[in-house]
Amino acid sequence: MSVVYDKIGREIMIGDVLKVYHFTAALRRKKHFMYKQVVAYDTFRSGVPFLKISHLDMSAETYTVICDGSHLPDYEIVQSANIPIESRPRHSPTAAP
Repeated sequence: MSVVYDKIGREIMIGDVLKVYHFTAALRRKKHFMYKQVVAYDTFRSGVPFLKISHLDMSAETYTVICDGSHLPDYEIVQSANIPIESRPRHSPTAAP
């Protein structure tokens, strides 16, 4: 698989702004989130595809998410640069055998 899905089941693509769970505060159990943007789609030398994810300030610091067809429960697409997120088909996770 060369895609990865957010917690709702929508495919994460280049240009998407993601709301990523960061931590839960000890006091009042408030959840804190970070906002990131997908900046590139690339492959490792072995041929495994991945997405490069950056801060919203578009700095040079990125991290990778491997596109293995999995659902990322801590990631949610909140905005897209290319395709409206409401029109994207949702993918339901398959049951493990």
